[in-house]
Amino acid sequence: MDDYVEITIDVFDVTGQRANVRKTLTVAGFIDEILREFDDLERKTPEAYGLFLKGQDKPLDRDRTLSQLDIQTHDELEFKYARSSGRGKIVGGGRAFFRDDKTQKEFDILWQPAIIGRQDADPAHNELLAVDLSAFPEGRRISRQHAQVTFVNDRYYIESLSPNNPTYLNDEKSPIIEKRRLESGDKIRLGKNIITITFVQQL
Repeated sequence: MDDYVEITIDVFDVTGQRANVRKTLTVAGFIDEILREFDDLERKTPEAYGLFLKGQDKPLDRDRTLSQLDIQTHDELEFKYARSSGRGKIVGGGRAFFRDDKTQKEFDILWQPAIIGRQDADPAHNELLAVDLSAFPEGRRISRQHAQVTFVNDRYYIESLSPNNPTYLNDEKSPIIEKRRLESGDKIRLGKNIITITFVQQL
């Protein structure tokens, strides 16, 4: 077992995982092993992920082995995106969510910026995606980054991110071109009458 090191690793929200890992394994190889183990992660872009010593901002060198990096049994590692998405947890404001008017499906707004749109190949974008319309029949006509919600001074705001694919607030004739405050019950139309969602805030 001298060829292995037992480590503790957090894989996103799955914390405290224990693993015996070969000391000769490179960081890139370890990332590949994690992606094989966790089948809900996007495997097409392994370079989007990184291994970090817990509490450190700089990812470990992908080309070096655990032995070369002097990783020891007591070390704790984190597996997360190599590039930060800038996602911040929303504190206060009660529960806020969007409800699709047709299906009644609800999308909680738990972080900001909270993107309304579709998935793409960039994991950092997908981490921000709060209202994922990829699976909707009309979803392909929605921009990947269609609009976003932010939370400032206990108030929610929406702004369009897609200049050629409009976002409307409460059936306004002109699309949103700047941040607009959201009130519970507001209706958001995405595209040209394609999908309508209702903002709900429960204090």
